[in-house]
Order: sequence, then C-alpha cells, then structure tokens
Amino acid sequence: EIEMRLIPAGEFSLGSNEIAALDNERPPHRIYLADYWLDRYPVTCQQYEQFMTSNGYQERQYWSEAGWEWLQQQINVDRPLYWSDNSDQLNHPVSGVSYYEAEAYANFVGKRLPTEAEWSKAALGASLNCNGDRRMGQTTPVNAYPETSRYGCQDMLGNVWEWTASWFDGYEGFAAYPYTGYSAAYFDRQHRVLKGGSWATGTMGLRTSFRNWYHPGVRQIFSGFRCARD
Repeated sequence: EIEMRLIPAGEFSLGSNEIAALDNERPPHRIYLADYWLDRYPVTCQQYEQFMTSNGYQERQYWSEAGWEWLQQQINVDRPLYWSDNSDQLNHPVSGVSYYEAEAYANFVGKRLPTEAEWSKAALGASLNCNGDRRMGQTTPVNAYPETSRYGCQDMLGNVWEWTASWFDGYEGFAAYPYTGYSAAYFDRQHRVLKGGSWATGTMGLRTSFRNWYHPGVRQIFSGFRCARD
C-alpha cells in the first residue's frame, strides 16, 4: 500500500487572485474540509501493474457504470496508453490513464480519487522545483524531487496531470476572462478537473491553483492520479 499523509481538518483558500490566474481559478474562497488521507506520491507503474495482473480490466466490480460502458467501447484496452515494460520505469507515475481507469484502480485498493479541493489543500506549499516545462522530456521517479508540500506530499507539480473526482465548474462569483468561451463553455458536467501539470506543461501552468479539464474517457494527455481515503 502506498504511503499516505493525513491532511487535518480545517479551512483553506481554494483558488487564486494572482495576476496569472485565469477566470476558472477566481475568485479565491474559503472551504472547510474534514480529516482525510492522501497518497504521498502519484500511483506508480509498479503499483498499477498489480491492478493489471489481478485482471482489473476484466473485473466489472471495480468499475463504475459509466467506466465499464467506456471500457467496453474501447479496442484492446488492458493497460495505460503510455505503458512501458521497462523495469526502470516502475517507480515512475503511471501515465496515459483515463479518469475511469484511475477510478477503477482506486476501487481496487479500497480508496477513492480526491476532490479538487482535497488535492488543492494537500498541495499547499508545493515546490516549483519539479519535472515540468519539458526539461526532462519524460516522466521521472515519483521521489526524484524530495521537496514536499506543507502536508508532506511530493510530486504535486509536474510529472503527470492528476485526475480528481470533481466536475469542472465555475467558483461562486465566476466572471469570464480572458474571453467568454474560455471556461464557461465547459461547465457542462462532462469534464473532470485535473491538477498539477505534467512534465510537458510550461511554467505558466505549474501552479497549484491551475485547473485543467477533460472528458473522463480521454487518455492521450499525460495523466495519472493519486488516491485519497476518508
């Protein structure tokens, strides 16, 4: 079982009013969260392989109704899109998984995906010394950058985008910027929020308040995840 960090109950500020912040990051607002646990690192290839070898792609019990329907529509999907059998990659984050695959793995290990707020609170104070802006050209081991967030989580920025359980929507008080259709057109409960950026994300997107969004069946982005538990 991957090591987890306890995130204590309390309020924090979700969102940003910084100059670089886009409309969907604004306005910052206070949120209260009860105690929860979050994986210290993104789920690694070695851990995800346990799901694969335990017939996770064939066992209906791990998949949501929408996830199972998505899986049946795919052709020969039995591993992440960017899967490598290279043993040197075992401690890298799994990459190229859909939201549905991430959700199924979380069910497999008796956990769940974090909400956007849970991910964001755990990421407070995350270091900008990370695998981003194409500096390495690929993923790196999840413990390659030892700096932690305020709550002891690592690899919160860069390496892989991380799926959350939250639908993409505007915060209360949302106002469109830089143009009307940039974010609001996707407030349709068809897109899940991803956080943290990837190894290919430019420096402008490497901040904990930045919000990415995609349909839950998309695998082509450099997406991974970490799990939470009440």
